[in-house]
Amino acid sequence: MKTHFARLACAAALLALSVSSATAQNYPARQITLVVPFAPGGPADFLGRLIGLKMGEDLGQQVVIDNRPGANTIIGAQAVAKAAPDGYTLLMAIDGTLVMNPFLYSKLAYDPFKDFVPVSLVALVPSAVVGNINIPVSSIKDLVEQEKAKPGTFQIGISTPTSQVNVGLLNMMAGTNFTMVPYRGGTTQVTGILAGDIPLGMESINVSLPLWRDNKLKILGLVSAQRLSLAPEIPTIAETFPGYDLGIWQSIVAPAGTPREVVNKLHGSIKKVLAMPEVREKLLAAGIEPASSNSPEEFAAFIRSQAETRAKVIQAVGIKLD
Repeated sequence: MKTHFARLACAAALLALSVSSATAQNYPARQITLVVPFAPGGPADFLGRLIGLKMGEDLGQQVVIDNRPGANTIIGAQAVAKAAPDGYTLLMAIDGTLVMNPFLYSKLAYDPFKDFVPVSLVALVPSAVVGNINIPVSSIKDLVEQEKAKPGTFQIGISTPTSQVNVGLLNMMAGTNFTMVPYRGGTTQVTGILAGDIPLGMESINVSLPLWRDNKLKILGLVSAQRLSLAPEIPTIAETFPGYDLGIWQSIVAPAGTPREVVNKLHGSIKKVLAMPEVREKLLAAGIEPASSNSPEEFAAFIRSQAETRAKVIQAVGIKLD
């Protein structure tokens, strides 16, 4: 009897494996939904729509964008975490979704380390310390020296939890105590900087770069570890304070349990799309640096490394959002 049940269990497992393999071979057989946890019009939405369009052409099935903004990307992430693991529902996840929210919230509606399988990094959209065009500093070194000489000289605007962590790490590494002024959104913050209401802010490069090129504001330093190919003349904060790296990145993940063959097929399509000259040109023009992973496994290792760094900073700075 036991042998009979063992044979049945083995047969069932083989059947499930063959069905999974056949499903992966036929994938995709219908449209794919890419959940973007932001409102239409922002950099993540632009990135998702461009990549989705080209992936659809490559895979032979339409990729539809589903905007689900709110709660620091938690609403969109939770929806995808609960979706069927068949490759037909994907998430455009930012660094905050995967490696910051777990440490910013005591209770989170999803587990980024258990509920998703990494597919690929897709882009870098770093922030930068930006300033009013008339401030008497032109580099992070100048800024820190003047703030140390006369504490309270400079205030820095923040409009996201990520920017709060960025300023917190700068204070830790530079030995400063910059006062952070919260803004409801990046647009309001940039308006305040341009008007001179506040001297500095932490702002995304895709927003600040056009203003910098028009000589309307200063960019003192990028939060990423490396300079950007789209503006190689802008220095990084890490050049003054080695090890400073809290660059914002965008990625695509799938629900945990998605077949490996499907994940690999999605990764291959993303990598192909990001190598297209027309895609790279459009992203760079928007202040977005394309950056794919060599494999899903490489991206998984990147996530683990980033999570370790962010956890230490968030704990040291003492930030909690609940």
